Amino acid sequence: MTQATLLPPNATALERAVSALGVDVRNIPVPLRTLHDPYQCPAKLLPWLAYQVAVDEWDETWTTQVKRDVIAQSIPLKRIKGTYGAVQRAVSALGISATVQEWYQQAPAGAPYTFRLNIEADQVGYDQRQLSRIVGVVDQAKNLRSHLTGMSLSIRSTSGLRKASAPMAGQELTVQDGTPRYDDGISALDLLVDGAVNGYDATGDAVDELTDIFLSMPTRLSIPTDL
Repeated sequence: MTQATLLPPNATALERAVSALGVDVRNIPVPLRTLHDPYQCPAKLLPWLAYQVAVDEWDETWTTQVKRDVIAQSIPLKRIKGTYGAVQRAVSALGISATVQEWYQQAPAGAPYTFRLNIEADQVGYDQRQLSRIVGVVDQAKNLRSHLTGMSLSIRSTSGLRKASAPMAGQELTVQDGTPRYDDGISALDLLVDGAVNGYDATGDAVDELTDIFLSMPTRLSIPTDL
């Protein structure tokens, strides 16, 4: 079927080719409503959408989800720009859990019109490049009077407890502490008590005398068989 055209009969081949191309262009869908939605816009068009809403900080290495969140927060962020709430909201758009601690909330209090950023990370921390990007985002969101003096980074582990077993081989050692012991291995604590009460020298002499008595006794007893 021949497409309707407004070209005159004496139109050149080039003009007719351009006209045919224009007809094909009209058939290309242009979803204008979704192009302006950061969560429906095609990922490859996100940089242009970010430019349209004047995103202050942009990094191509961000994940697609972070890019969409940053774009979605751009206009609401500009409404409160220059406040500590804007700083916290800008950092949160990067997928980072952080809280702002103003100078009068610190112990001891910091220098006036300064603040710190407390960042909580899951499992792993952030490298120097990521921290520099966070500082850039903070500088764009804060007011000119306030200054960031430092960041505190804490790591939160989400791993649970695990049970495990492992075979081991070794030797059993007995450590002697110098305490006198009987033949069955029981500590002679009663001797220590006697020594503490009566004196260790006197107790030792008594033990020696008792030992001499036992050694002087016959080693074998004769028991009558007619009992």
